[in-house]
Amino acid sequence: MHFLAKTETVQQLSRFIDHYTSWFVHEYNTFAGRKGRLFQKNFGSAPKWEDKKLRSAIIYVGNNPVEKHFCKRAVEYRWNFLAYKECPYPFSEKLIKRNASRKLNKALKEVDTMVKLNLPLKYAQLIRMTQDLSDKEMEQFVDYVIYAYSPFDYEELTSHFKSFESMLEAMDSTTGDDFDIRESRDNFSLDAFNEMIRYMQKSMKRYEIRKITTLPIEKKMEIYHDLHSHTSASVQQICNFLHIKK
Repeated sequence: MHFLAKTETVQQLSRFIDHYTSWFVHEYNTFAGRKGRLFQKNFGSAPKWEDKKLRSAIIYVGNNPVEKHFCKRAVEYRWNFLAYKECPYPFSEKLIKRNASRKLNKALKEVDTMVKLNLPLKYAQLIRMTQDLSDKEMEQFVDYVIYAYSPFDYEELTSHFKSFESMLEAMDSTTGDDFDIRESRDNFSLDAFNEMIRYMQKSMKRYEIRKITTLPIEKKMEIYHDLHSHTSASVQQICNFLHIKK
């Protein structure tokens, strides 16, 4: 995972990462009923001062899902948040609250309250809020949450280009320079991961898939044997997918 952050010193970035990951691991472990480390490696950073290198880094990070064949254009990927610059519902049907169901409106009001209080949404809270939503409502809810909590300073991001459109054009025409952002790559892991996701979508309900990492070990082992029999994923890839210690 890559992200861009603007700080005065590396120490500020380190403190932010430490605070963020510690909080996230605590919340995830509490929800999943697990203990111990969640992230296996410490974070790395690649400082950028020159405008040219900064533009290259922006293009590289934005295009990461394109390089991994998740989409054809950077703006088509939901989780780099680029599409939310111009529209609050880029991946769902336009949300009109007065026409929304009572369950969806109740969930949206809870999101608004949490945003006003400057508080994050937690796993158990999200599952409770969304478990009875339809697929269409779920997509609308996800867009609403992302737009409400968006951490992007789009003005700062696009200030290094002529415009937001020119930034997207740059992403479409090049991949950026990964010289200072080295990654260890497993050419087969993403294919195996996507294959397991597709199989799970056919064999399990959407709500159950969202809870897969919190299932008891007995259920995980059933899924493990199922994936081992019906996909080309390796033992280690299946264990990583299910959060099982090999």
